[in-house]
Amino acid sequence: MPVPSERPRNVTIRGKRTSMRLEPGFWDAIDEIATREGLAIDEVFERAAKSPHRGNLSSAIRVYVLAYFRLPRHDRPRPTARARLQRRSTWNAG
Repeated sequence: MPVPSERPRNVTIRGKRTSMRLEPGFWDAIDEIATREGLAIDEVFERAAKSPHRGNLSSAIRVYVLAYFRLPRHDRPRPTARARLQRRSTWNAG
């Protein structure tokens, strides 16, 4: 069975717009992280870009997503009610 193709989307990281190609499962995971944390999609990318991973940006994103879901639930930060209401998505299809 073939692997689904990567889907490019535009994101803003550190104030610069860039196009990212990630597998559909990673886009779904990033959206889930944003929802859980009350963040915009770009804010998830900002967090991942600040991680200590030494690879390229797409690799850093994948490592960040993996690390996020491997943390026990009680160790994850909990979003405030206000943050959940302010969540907005800023990515678009490329």
